[in-house]
Amino acid sequence: MEKELNITDLLQSIRELRISQRASYQEFRASQEKTDKQIEKTDKQIEKTDKQVRALTKDIFGISTSMGLEAEEFFYNAVKEKMQLAGIKFDYASRNDKIAIKGEKQEIDIILENGNYIGVIEVKNKVTKNTIKQMDKIIEKFYYFHPHFKNYKLIGAIAGKVFSEELIQLALKKGYSVLTQKGEYMEQINP
Repeated sequence: MEKELNITDLLQSIRELRISQRASYQEFRASQEKTDKQIEKTDKQIEKTDKQVRALTKDIFGISTSMGLEAEEFFYNAVKEKMQLAGIKFDYASRNDKIAIKGEKQEIDIILENGNYIGVIEVKNKVTKNTIKQMDKIIEKFYYFHPHFKNYKLIGAIAGKVFSEELIQLALKKGYSVLTQKGEYMEQINP
């Protein structure tokens, strides 16, 4: 009889274990479904945030572009009015000169010309060290892109509405004229 009890008890324990496992499995499934729903909700939130970040990036880029265009407009109008760079008078001013040769490109914001000299001006809303490096490359490659000016003396200048004293000194040390905005007017500092 004791063996029967043990087998009966064992069978009862197995039944209880199966019932407990089913309940645990159902709890696990319910928990998994809840987790899946939460993941789906999180994915939708990430997608929404991504769209917001893309829109914000586009807005910031638009503002930055507008500020750059406004700086170019200011300095072009000021230079065109004075027609002078580094003490040299110029007869002709143009802007946004773009040229490409064999896959290489060069863009110059403002060019001045008088038959003997060429003035090349790089314009930025905020001048950085990269602006000066960019100007170095423009000057270095200028005659490659503009061989018709090979007999002209080249004058480089950097114009910026925001131009730190440190960078002004660096530009002057490299031989570039510096154009800055002082109120409604342009100030020119020559090396």
